[in-house]
Amino acid sequence: MSKNSVVTKALRITQQGRGTNSEKVQVIVTALRLGDLMKFVDIDRWSPANLDGYQRPPLDRRIKDLAKYVLQEQGILPTSVLLATRPNADGNVNFKLTEKVAEGIEFGELRIDEGAVLWGVDGQHRYFGVKRAYEDGTAELADYPFPISIMVDVDRYQEMVHFNIINTRQRKMPTDIVDRHLVMRQEREGLKMLASGKRGEKEYLFARATRIVDQIYDLKGQPWYQQISIPGVPGRDKGLVRQHAFVASLEPVLKDNWVRAQQPLEDHVVKILANYWGALEEAWSDAFKTPEEYRVQATVGLYALHMVLPAVIQRCVADKDLSKAKMKGLIAATGISSTFWHKQNGDNLTLGTGMASIRALAEYIIGEMPATSPTAVKL
Repeated sequence: MSKNSVVTKALRITQQGRGTNSEKVQVIVTALRLGDLMKFVDIDRWSPANLDGYQRPPLDRRIKDLAKYVLQEQGILPTSVLLATRPNADGNVNFKLTEKVAEGIEFGELRIDEGAVLWGVDGQHRYFGVKRAYEDGTAELADYPFPISIMVDVDRYQEMVHFNIINTRQRKMPTDIVDRHLVMRQEREGLKMLASGKRGEKEYLFARATRIVDQIYDLKGQPWYQQISIPGVPGRDKGLVRQHAFVASLEPVLKDNWVRAQQPLEDHVVKILANYWGALEEAWSDAFKTPEEYRVQATVGLYALHMVLPAVIQRCVADKDLSKAKMKGLIAATGISSTFWHKQNGDNLTLGTGMASIRALAEYIIGEMPATSPTAVKL
């Protein structure tokens, strides 16, 4: 046996669906170190010179993110990397049965000989991320172990089919559920989330925003009472906007310096939002009576009006008055009416759905509000 061969314990699983064209496929489940994988793994990428390739080029940004995750964060990658061997390929991948565990499940010894090729079907970013961290100078990562699943003797077309199924039929986790995970992480990790970098800072903010949205959802007497949905959650699947849209839209509010100085922050923000949306409801009553006909309580209005809110807060704080009546006066002074937001007859500024259009809409509204009185500052 060559020094470049690898021998390890493994399970061999035989799977077959019940469809008419389903065929048996053997899958070997084991773990391999990065140093071992680098001897055998290859990626069948499409290019003008390889028209039958099926893999996409890896994204360097994702590889860098994975490398950073391994070097600076938990670095745990528990999901199995999916590889494949092809029939009649050079090199050998052999499984020696030592024990039958159950029908279709066998325990034994896997030997991968020098020259064998393990084709990467899924998980290339994980593999290349750890490899990047290793190549950047962290030599001990040669021993980093990956969970591995190897489909045995499948051709290139079958690899492509499995790659396609994994990347098109397996849906990403809904962002509304991810928000819930962030709340649990914040409760467990606290300020450690902020210390994990730019992404951690945003996730910390979104965790706070999620708790605020929950309070707004349950707060009677304002227009978002029970009107924020979480798709797929019975009792919370109906509403004018999705939870995640509301959560994400609060970012400019929670980044406002005056807001950040308030304690307890979340309680203050809930009160401000209740006053603000109550003021908007009174100023644009028609839009709130039939919200489905207007864009105020749609995604474009939600994002734009939360971009406007820090400017409203600034003017209110200058007069030491954050009441609903004060906010209503500022909104009324813009001269904007419900018609501005109408889906059929409204202003063109409300038609855009991209963030650039929404920012332009917010700037227009801010520009129509009365300015604050100049404040003399001693330097």
